[in-house]
Amino acid sequence: MQSATLPGTASFTQVTWKEENNFSETNLDASARMVVGLQFTFIKLVIWLQVYVLACRYFRNPVKAFKILKGLKAIRAGMRGQQKPLKYVKVSSRYYFTYAAPGFPSKAFNKYVLNNIKRLDADNQEPLLDTLVFAITKKCGYQCAHCFEWNALNKPEKLSRADLLSIVASFQETGITQLQLSGGEPLNRMDDILYLLQHIKKGTDVWVYSSGYHFTKERAAALKKEGLTGMVISLDHWQPALHNTFRGKSNAFEWAERAVHNAVQNGLAVCLSLCATREFITKENLAAYMELARAWGVSFVQVLEPKAVGHFAGMDVVLQEDQLQLLEDCLVTYNYKTTGQDYPIIVYHGFYSRQLACGGGWHYVYVDTDGDVHSCPFCQHKKFSALDDNVKENVRKMNAGQCSVFQNSIQTSWMQ
Repeated sequence: MQSATLPGTASFTQVTWKEENNFSETNLDASARMVVGLQFTFIKLVIWLQVYVLACRYFRNPVKAFKILKGLKAIRAGMRGQQKPLKYVKVSSRYYFTYAAPGFPSKAFNKYVLNNIKRLDADNQEPLLDTLVFAITKKCGYQCAHCFEWNALNKPEKLSRADLLSIVASFQETGITQLQLSGGEPLNRMDDILYLLQHIKKGTDVWVYSSGYHFTKERAAALKKEGLTGMVISLDHWQPALHNTFRGKSNAFEWAERAVHNAVQNGLAVCLSLCATREFITKENLAAYMELARAWGVSFVQVLEPKAVGHFAGMDVVLQEDQLQLLEDCLVTYNYKTTGQDYPIIVYHGFYSRQLACGGGWHYVYVDTDGDVHSCPFCQHKKFSALDDNVKENVRKMNAGQCSVFQNSIQTSWMQ
């Protein structure tokens, strides 16, 4: 057994499978790396030049294109709270500033840029979405404390393989540049995920949300071969026993660690997803979690605030102001300070939503395991059926709405 000590924390024991499978941080570093300094500055200039070129092509007016460019830059700065980014992450020859947007260069990235340009065009009437979060299965062997699909778990499936493809195709007509497959545990429909990757239109990045359970090296290789962009692996504590308790499975931490290793070794981008509960949020825990994320070689850490829905329904789980401040301080430290340059990029949706607005129903939607459409996974209010209703027309109506939680003016989430 190996042990390691993280700054400000007690030591913890690593699982033995790492030794058996020649798991090492040196190997992980080869697949994903942080881009900083002069290289970051150069790539940033190239990206913004591409944005300007796309704006010129769209408006056929370089002056108007330049004004739109300035508008996009201002909105991005607003989303960051006027903080200046210092890094990108590079995975498989593409550069990412968030897992919530496609990597550059790619067709998906260009389409993402055009979506955000069109949102600033007063004459545009197209219904637009960037991301579809799609729960493709009710099956799951875990008992996660925070599960928002708790009431649907392990009931008979409603959506066939044909339904999955039809729903994705309908949302691709609204411009989605990212498809995020969730559940349940989506790997329970491994063959159907491969089918989707083989048959959906190109120009859409695909991610899989997973507990990591049974994400073997063979599955990682097969998904990468068919074009999967990345994996979002749930990890709700840096201490194995506490993560296992939260997930209701005695070896949940081990499976998450194996999944990260297998994904990284096969050139997939990896995001760890943390449900940051009141009990978890301390400076020590956040620092230990980020040290672990860096050691595992992941690209991103997603921070989710607990909501009183699903398995948390009726519970007092909403974070308090001092806890929100700790999360925001953590984001600033690791994303915008030179001391955080070597760490994964933090994607904290609550922070962005409080800066400008929530993107639910505006930049992304959630489709549940019955094919019903919601503004986001936590709103739990059906808007329409993706199986029976006109998707484009209903998305147009959703674009005109506003989140009931974050009531700021709706703007683009361009380059979070």
